[in-house]
Amino acid sequence: MYSIIFFSFLYACFNVSGAAIIKKKLLVSNVSSIPDFLHFFFDVKIIFGMACIFISMYFSIRALAIEQFSMVIPILTGVNFLVTLFVGYIFFKDELTLIGYVGVMFIIIGIYFLGVSYK
Repeated sequence: MYSIIFFSFLYACFNVSGAAIIKKKLLVSNVSSIPDFLHFFFDVKIIFGMACIFISMYFSIRALAIEQFSMVIPILTGVNFLVTLFVGYIFFKDELTLIGYVGVMFIIIGIYFLGVSYK
């Protein structure tokens, strides 16, 4: 179970880092036309962000190689969501409502229950 959590965390870190790099560039870019999009798409930072997302696939594949699909995917998704919330709060000043915090608690509880059911 610890291996799945470890690979899920690495997956989430690379995946969210790549998405954050792309989002940060989008905040200062205009992609309203095809030439703008192509210029955006071939920017070094965007290519690096996409590389991070691609690397995250390696860690998801490692986690999937360890355990069954129905166990790994919810954990990957949950950990990715938690890392996304953290990065959004720190770098983009995103805020959660009380209902959002309750949702986070359910995610953590769900990951715990999946871990307890691990054979």
